[in-house]
Amino acid sequence: MALSRRTAIRYGLGGAIALAAGGVGLSLQRTEVRSPARPLRVLDERTFSILAAVADRIAPARGDFRSASDLQVAEKIDDLLATVDPAVVVEVTQVLKLLENGLAGLVFDGRPRAFTALDAPDQDRALAAWKGSRWSVRRTAYKALHGLCAAAYYASPEVYPTVGYPGPPDFGNVAERR
Repeated sequence: MALSRRTAIRYGLGGAIALAAGGVGLSLQRTEVRSPARPLRVLDERTFSILAAVADRIAPARGDFRSASDLQVAEKIDDLLATVDPAVVVEVTQVLKLLENGLAGLVFDGRPRAFTALDAPDQDRALAAWKGSRWSVRRTAYKALHGLCAAAYYASPEVYPTVGYPGPPDFGNVAERR
């Protein structure tokens, strides 16, 4: 049976619609929501949940080190973001949503699931793909997220004894010493 031009166009259009519907479905996957330990200042529940998942992969519990969730790293980053230019907050939330997006994950990395729906090893692979991406935007975004999470984690006083840091100097009552 010969394929007419009209039939080919119809199949092509039908295929395009099916692909678009599948792509929309991938991009609308639900985020596995986490509840913050305290009210959020700038992030919404979805972006907080993505950030908390990222922080737990960047600073997981190991040996004497507590997890990022135990130290409320995502909440601390939310507090920090409340003090910066709103444009920075927009960029951070856009990066988090892109990392979470199943369609973007499929296109860039071959992973059709939302980041928060992945198990820990798959989340590690997704972050490694961002870290080693040929796209500088993804590498830069990874560095920013990694830097935020690591800084908030290691700035936590609960981590000081584990790394052998005595803590910041006590400059209290400097005026009284004069």
